Amino acid sequence: MYQILIVEDDKTLARQVKLALEKYGYVCKTAEDFQNIDQAVIQTKPDIILLDINLPRFDGFYWCRKIRSISKTPILILSARNESYDQVRGMESGADDYITKPFDLNVLLAKISATIRRNYGELKSEESMEVTIEKEGLSFYPSRLYFEYAGRKVDLTATESQLFSALLSSYPDAVSRDELFSRAWDEGAYVEENTLNVNVRRLRNKCKEKKIPLEIKSIRGLGYQLKIGGVD
Repeated sequence: MYQILIVEDDKTLARQVKLALEKYGYVCKTAEDFQNIDQAVIQTKPDIILLDINLPRFDGFYWCRKIRSISKTPILILSARNESYDQVRGMESGADDYITKPFDLNVLLAKISATIRRNYGELKSEESMEVTIEKEGLSFYPSRLYFEYAGRKVDLTATESQLFSALLSSYPDAVSRDELFSRAWDEGAYVEENTLNVNVRRLRNKCKEKKIPLEIKSIRGLGYQLKIGGVD
């Protein structure tokens, strides 16, 4: 059974989500101390985190970044903020997906199911059987969610790992947006179009921060292409 940590200060909504998910076999815990969300994550060791944005003192964006600094646990943001800016900000803070309130329970269940499959289920099992993928001096460890290049290591979220795997598998050819959506999310109908752009941007920023000479080039009308080396 998969455990879900619900971080929502609206107690009525938190209870409704908890009861609904428990009917489908999930074990749910609700956060009580909104000053120490990171400690709740460490203590409960959840498989998925459902995170609200409008929280007391520090907002969900803050806690998303805080959690991501200590854990690779998938984070699904649940928020009444439906502006594209907020969705982009959430993804850039490290969230794996963003769901706007009010939401349909079936949509939430579909996203949770896809997240589990991507992180712990069928796709993860396939990755675990893979050996290290090496190209042009780059070593990618899909089951351990990181790659190394020029002596530098880049940690990845599960979503980023799926995207990077698709880009590296097709190297030096480009990969279509449809293929990247299919590889990374499994439920394309429920994924915002901009979500792919944000995750690619996160990959680029991680390479830039580590000064790794990799480029993920946007190919107009197609998708993205990975280029190894030769980037200043």
